[in-house]
Amino acid sequence: MNKYNDLVNVIDKVCLEAPAENKRYHANPNNADDILHARSRGFIHLYLKVKFGLIDFSEREKYITDDTDDGGIDGYYIDEENKKIYFIQSKFRANENNFENKEITFEEILLMDITRVMDGETCYENGTKYNAKIQKLIRDLQEISDMPRYEIKVILLANVKSSLQGNIKKILNYNPEIYNFEKCYNELVFPLVSGTYYNVPEFKDND
Repeated sequence: MNKYNDLVNVIDKVCLEAPAENKRYHANPNNADDILHARSRGFIHLYLKVKFGLIDFSEREKYITDDTDDGGIDGYYIDEENKKIYFIQSKFRANENNFENKEITFEEILLMDITRVMDGETCYENGTKYNAKIQKLIRDLQEISDMPRYEIKVILLANVKSSLQGNIKKILNYNPEIYNFEKCYNELVFPLVSGTYYNVPEFKDND
Protein backbone atom coordinates (compact mmCIF):
# COMPACT_ATOMS: atom_id res chain seq x y z
CA MET A 1 0.00 0.00 0.00
CA ASN A 2 1.44 3.41 -0.95
CA LYS A 3 1.56 6.54 1.17
CA TYR A 4 -1.36 8.23 -0.58
CA ASN A 5 -3.59 5.23 0.11
CA ASP A 6 -2.47 5.35 3.75
CA LEU A 7 -3.51 9.00 3.84
CA VAL A 8 -6.92 8.27 2.33
CA ASN A 9 -7.52 5.41 4.76
CA VAL A 10 -6.64 7.62 7.72
CA ILE A 11 -8.89 10.43 6.49
CA ASP A 12 -11.77 8.02 5.87
CA LYS A 13 -11.47 6.78 9.45
CA VAL A 14 -11.51 10.37 10.68
CA CYS A 15 -14.70 10.97 8.68
CA LEU A 16 -16.29 7.92 10.29
CA GLU A 17 -15.88 9.65 13.65
CA ALA A 18 -18.55 12.16 12.58
CA PRO A 19 -22.06 11.71 14.02
CA ALA A 20 -24.41 9.94 11.63
CA GLU A 21 -26.52 13.07 11.22
CA ASN A 22 -23.51 14.98 9.84
CA LYS A 23 -24.08 13.73 6.32
CA ARG A 24 -21.27 15.67 4.68
CA TYR A 25 -18.72 13.30 6.25
CA HIS A 26 -20.64 10.15 5.34
CA ALA A 27 -20.35 10.40 1.59
CA ASN A 28 -22.33 8.46 -0.95
CA PRO A 29 -19.78 5.86 -2.12
CA ASN A 30 -21.07 6.25 -5.67
CA ASN A 31 -20.62 10.03 -5.75
CA ALA A 32 -17.04 11.13 -6.40
CA ASP A 33 -17.79 14.77 -5.56
CA ASP A 34 -19.29 13.82 -2.18
CA ILE A 35 -16.27 11.66 -1.40
CA LEU A 36 -13.81 14.43 -2.31
CA HIS A 37 -15.72 16.98 -0.22
CA ALA A 38 -15.79 14.68 2.81
CA ARG A 39 -12.10 13.88 2.51
CA SER A 40 -11.20 17.56 2.02
CA ARG A 41 -12.78 18.42 5.37
CA GLY A 42 -11.40 15.25 6.94
CA PHE A 43 -7.91 16.35 5.86
CA ILE A 44 -8.22 19.47 8.02
CA HIS A 45 -9.53 17.33 10.88
CA LEU A 46 -6.41 15.21 10.53
CA TYR A 47 -4.17 18.25 10.94
CA LEU A 48 -6.05 19.45 14.04
CA LYS A 49 -6.04 15.98 15.57
CA VAL A 50 -2.35 15.32 15.08
CA LYS A 51 -0.96 18.78 15.78
CA PHE A 52 -3.15 19.80 18.72
CA GLY A 53 -4.35 16.49 20.14
CA LEU A 54 -8.02 17.30 19.53
CA ILE A 55 -9.38 13.78 19.92
CA ASP A 56 -13.08 14.62 19.92
CA PHE A 57 -14.61 15.05 16.46
CA SER A 58 -17.13 17.68 17.58
CA GLU A 59 -14.38 19.74 19.20
CA ARG A 60 -12.41 19.77 15.93
CA GLU A 61 -15.47 20.50 13.83
CA LYS A 62 -15.88 23.86 15.58
CA TYR A 63 -12.68 25.01 13.89
CA ILE A 64 -13.54 23.84 10.36
CA THR A 65 -14.72 26.86 8.36
CA ASP A 66 -14.38 25.41 4.84
CA ASP A 67 -17.57 26.34 3.00
CA THR A 68 -19.06 29.05 0.80
CA ASP A 69 -17.90 32.55 1.82
CA ASP A 70 -15.14 31.30 4.11
CA GLY A 71 -12.78 34.17 3.28
CA GLY A 72 -10.24 31.70 1.93
CA ILE A 73 -9.82 30.26 5.43
CA ASP A 74 -10.62 26.55 5.64
CA GLY A 75 -9.92 26.13 9.34
CA TYR A 76 -8.34 27.77 12.35
CA TYR A 77 -7.13 27.10 15.86
CA ILE A 78 -6.47 29.45 18.77
CA ASP A 79 -3.73 28.10 21.02
CA GLU A 80 -4.22 30.11 24.20
CA GLU A 81 -1.44 28.35 26.10
CA ASN A 82 1.26 29.13 23.54
CA LYS A 83 -0.28 32.40 22.33
CA LYS A 84 -0.63 31.41 18.68
CA ILE A 85 -3.46 31.72 16.17
CA TYR A 86 -3.44 29.31 13.24
CA PHE A 87 -5.16 30.07 9.93
CA ILE A 88 -5.41 27.05 7.65
CA GLN A 89 -5.91 26.69 3.92
CA SER A 90 -6.04 23.15 2.60
CA LYS A 91 -5.98 21.53 -0.85
CA PHE A 92 -6.74 17.85 -0.74
CA ARG A 93 -6.54 16.10 -4.12
CA ALA A 94 -8.65 13.22 -5.39
CA ASN A 95 -5.77 11.07 -6.65
CA GLU A 96 -2.14 10.39 -5.84
CA ASN A 97 -0.67 12.15 -8.87
CA ASN A 98 -2.53 15.39 -8.17
CA PHE A 99 -1.87 15.23 -4.41
CA GLU A 100 1.86 14.91 -4.99
CA ASN A 101 2.22 17.22 -7.97
CA LYS A 102 -0.59 19.76 -8.27
CA GLU A 103 0.27 23.08 -6.66
CA ILE A 104 -1.85 25.72 -4.99
CA THR A 105 -2.15 28.84 -7.13
CA PHE A 106 -1.32 32.45 -6.40
CA GLU A 107 -5.02 33.27 -6.74
CA GLU A 108 -6.04 30.64 -4.17
CA ILE A 109 -3.57 31.94 -1.60
CA LEU A 110 -4.69 35.51 -2.30
CA LEU A 111 -8.22 34.52 -1.24
CA MET A 112 -7.14 34.28 2.43
CA ASP A 113 -8.66 37.38 4.06
CA ILE A 114 -6.59 37.04 7.22
CA THR A 115 -5.97 40.76 7.68
CA ARG A 116 -9.65 41.64 7.26
CA VAL A 117 -10.69 38.93 9.71
CA MET A 118 -8.06 40.04 12.22
CA ASP A 119 -9.34 43.59 11.86
CA GLY A 120 -12.86 42.46 12.70
CA GLU A 121 -14.31 42.97 9.23
CA THR A 122 -17.36 40.73 8.83
CA CYS A 123 -17.56 40.76 5.03
CA TYR A 124 -15.54 40.77 1.85
CA GLU A 125 -14.56 44.07 0.27
CA ASN A 126 -17.60 43.73 -2.02
CA GLY A 127 -19.94 43.62 0.99
CA THR A 128 -20.73 39.88 0.92
CA LYS A 129 -20.89 38.51 4.46
CA TYR A 130 -18.50 35.79 5.56
CA ASN A 131 -20.14 32.53 6.61
CA ALA A 132 -21.26 31.78 10.17
CA LYS A 133 -18.07 29.93 11.10
CA ILE A 134 -15.91 32.91 10.08
CA GLN A 135 -18.22 35.20 12.05
CA LYS A 136 -17.59 32.93 15.07
CA LEU A 137 -13.85 33.16 14.45
CA ILE A 138 -14.05 36.96 14.40
CA ARG A 139 -15.92 36.97 17.72
CA ASP A 140 -13.38 34.57 19.23
CA LEU A 141 -10.54 36.87 18.16
CA GLN A 142 -12.28 39.92 19.61
CA GLU A 143 -12.50 38.18 22.98
CA ILE A 144 -8.71 37.85 23.23
CA SER A 145 -7.63 40.55 25.67
CA ASP A 146 -3.88 40.27 25.04
CA MET A 147 -3.91 39.97 21.25
CA PRO A 148 -0.55 41.77 20.74
CA ARG A 149 1.14 38.85 22.49
CA TYR A 150 -0.21 36.33 19.96
CA GLU A 151 1.75 35.06 16.97
CA ILE A 152 -0.10 34.52 13.70
CA LYS A 153 0.64 31.21 11.98
CA VAL A 154 -0.49 30.52 8.41
CA ILE A 155 -0.72 26.83 7.54
CA LEU A 156 -0.89 25.73 3.90
CA LEU A 157 -1.79 22.08 3.52
CA ALA A 158 -0.76 22.14 -0.12
CA ASN A 159 2.12 21.93 -2.54
CA VAL A 160 3.61 25.36 -3.24
CA LYS A 161 5.96 25.97 -6.14
CA SER A 162 9.37 27.22 -5.05
CA SER A 163 9.08 30.37 -7.14
CA LEU A 164 5.94 31.34 -5.23
CA GLN A 165 7.16 30.56 -1.72
CA GLY A 166 9.31 33.67 -1.45
CA ASN A 167 6.40 35.92 -2.38
CA ILE A 168 3.75 34.52 -0.04
CA LYS A 169 4.69 36.87 2.80
CA LYS A 170 4.11 39.78 0.41
CA ILE A 171 0.70 38.32 -0.44
CA LEU A 172 -0.51 37.56 3.07
CA ASN A 173 1.81 39.65 5.30
CA TYR A 174 2.70 36.41 7.10
CA ASN A 175 5.23 33.66 6.51
CA PRO A 176 3.38 30.35 5.99
CA GLU A 177 4.26 26.89 7.20
CA ILE A 178 3.92 24.71 4.13
CA TYR A 179 2.80 21.09 4.35
CA ASN A 180 3.63 19.71 0.93
CA PHE A 181 2.75 16.11 0.16
CA GLU A 182 5.91 14.71 1.80
CA LYS A 183 5.40 16.69 4.99
CA CYS A 184 1.76 15.56 5.12
CA TYR A 185 2.86 11.94 4.88
CA ASN A 186 5.66 12.33 7.43
CA GLU A 187 4.09 14.67 9.98
CA LEU A 188 0.37 13.90 9.75
CA VAL A 189 -0.10 10.32 8.57
CA PHE A 190 2.92 8.60 10.12
CA PRO A 191 2.46 10.02 13.66
CA LEU A 192 -1.19 8.96 13.68
CA VAL A 193 -0.70 5.42 12.43
CA SER A 194 2.32 4.94 14.70
CA GLY A 195 0.59 6.41 17.74
CA THR A 196 3.30 9.04 18.29
CA TYR A 197 1.30 12.20 17.67
CA TYR A 198 0.89 14.99 20.21
CA ASN A 199 2.99 13.44 22.97
CA VAL A 200 1.87 15.19 26.12
CA PRO A 201 1.68 13.52 29.56
CA GLU A 202 -2.04 12.77 29.54
CA PHE A 203 -1.62 10.76 26.34
CA LYS A 204 1.59 9.05 27.45
CA ASP A 205 -0.15 7.77 30.56
CA ASN A 206 -2.33 5.61 28.34
CA ASP A 207 0.62 3.73 26.86
